[in-house]
Amino acid sequence: MIDNVLKILQNKLNDPINGLKDDDGEVNIAVVNNIAKHEDEDSTNLKNKVVITLLTVEEESTMKNTPRYNKLKTTPVRYELESAPAYLNLYVMIAANRDAYDKSLANVSKVIEIFQTNNVLEADDYKFRIELHSIPFEQLSYVWGLLGGKVMPSAFYKISVIKIAPNTAPLDVELIDEVNIKSFKVD
Repeated sequence: MIDNVLKILQNKLNDPINGLKDDDGEVNIAVVNNIAKHEDEDSTNLKNKVVITLLTVEEESTMKNTPRYNKLKTTPVRYELESAPAYLNLYVMIAANRDAYDKSLANVSKVIEIFQTNNVLEADDYKFRIELHSIPFEQLSYVWGLLGGKVMPSAFYKISVIKIAPNTAPLDVELIDEVNIKSFKVD
């Protein structure tokens, strides 16, 4: 599910009409990868690209208290027990690892423009919201320190709410329809 969300972001940024474009007409500039590997020898696919990197995942606490029992509209009344889905927020960095600094700035500006005009994205059977996320300079320094130290133009986004549910069928729950009470004496 998380990989699908990041692929949707990549496809939005690589859109041939409104997406990122290079001077020579190349449109597949955005890639989903780990920006920390931008200086590795085998990272040729990150050179001169806009890189989408997942930084962290957080559980959405406001959606945690959903009921696990579903009432079925049958006679007699029945209930099903479902596994509780996880509702997640994803924190993503989109960094412009371009050869020229002015291209990096232009790409980050275009990324912000694309996601400001398209802040609700959807695929197959789910929707999610993407919003620009500001972090203080100290945290920014810490993030780039963890990722290898080379700071490049980037934007941080919070993607909410991603629902991850198991693909198992709900279980039927037996209802209590009679109670047997036996009395006994305690001495």
